[in-house]
Amino acid sequence: MELNERKVSLPAMDLNEVAKSMNEAIKEPSGTPEPPKPINNKVKVKDWLRMAKIDPKEKIEDSITCLSLVGDTHDGIISTLGNFSLIIGKAKSKKTFSLSLFLSALVANKTLSGKFKGYLPNDKTKVVFFDTEQSRKHVQSFYHRVCRLSSIEEPVNFETFCLRRHTPQERLEIIDFYINSEPDLGFVAIDGIRDLVTSINDEEEATKIASHLLRWTEERNIHIITVLHQNKGDENARGHLGTELVNKAETVLSVSLDRQDRKISIVEPEFCRDREPDVFAFTVNENGLPELVGDWKKPDIKSKKTMAPNEISEDDHKKILKQIFDDLGDEVKGSEVLDRIKTLFEIGDTRAKEFRTYYLSQKWIIRNGRLNSPKTVYTLNS
Repeated sequence: MELNERKVSLPAMDLNEVAKSMNEAIKEPSGTPEPPKPINNKVKVKDWLRMAKIDPKEKIEDSITCLSLVGDTHDGIISTLGNFSLIIGKAKSKKTFSLSLFLSALVANKTLSGKFKGYLPNDKTKVVFFDTEQSRKHVQSFYHRVCRLSSIEEPVNFETFCLRRHTPQERLEIIDFYINSEPDLGFVAIDGIRDLVTSINDEEEATKIASHLLRWTEERNIHIITVLHQNKGDENARGHLGTELVNKAETVLSVSLDRQDRKISIVEPEFCRDREPDVFAFTVNENGLPELVGDWKKPDIKSKKTMAPNEISEDDHKKILKQIFDDLGDEVKGSEVLDRIKTLFEIGDTRAKEFRTYYLSQKWIIRNGRLNSPKTVYTLNS
């Protein structure tokens, strides 16, 4: 009875109000909802325009060269402050070794080996190396290599970082933080720019990375050099990222193996916005250090791409064939033979097949299987 009395004592009006409130809360809104108002960025855009406007009377200094190559007739410019450059090459062409030659001159801030000239301003002597794919041991070896080349045991102006364990976004954030917080920074090397994106063929990501490089170099007035692989089938930098970086870079250098001697790597300019540096070659000595090949001359393979197979000397053909089978093994698929002939002679599919037919007719190679069978392999006739 006492419980019923309590129920009767509850005001009916209160329950009705609660029900009304609940119905209002779940009631769908009538009409079309208003779209969110755009954020007013007029003030910010006006500020961007003010900074971007060119004053014809302003005295703008020329970009400061910080890395160049001493040449026979002139010094070729690789890097200036406020820009970025790119090193491209096939896998195992020793791109990172070439980078250690450049960084050693910058760390020492002088000319080394009579070839590599580094001259960073007094307030921008800091050099940093970020590696995205090698182990800590290999990155440490790179550090010691630069120290030995520069003849400085522990340079105070050189740091290296291994970013292998991090995600692409984390790597980007780490590099961004370092660049924006290091006061005396002058030169940044990123070995593995591809590992700052999740997809090398994503146009949006490629534009984002290129924009970062342009912003970092301009705002901090530094130079950034990056490393990227070439495509397996041609000499182009990989993916949309490669295309974007090549278009925006101050200098693009390619590193390739000498076709006559695979122990020698060749560094040559592909694109330059200033005085083009000379081609040079280096090898890695018994101490694990890159050193210049003084008497090296660029092979004249390109002139052979317009010649018929029988117009090329037998010795040249046999050197090429030996190189192909030394690299790929005793039994090589027909498509692989064609790919290497195309690369080494810089010719197309049709002419490569002519070369392969010529080698068969001369009995320098032997076909084991039917002509167009995927199981067919070729061997070198010793």
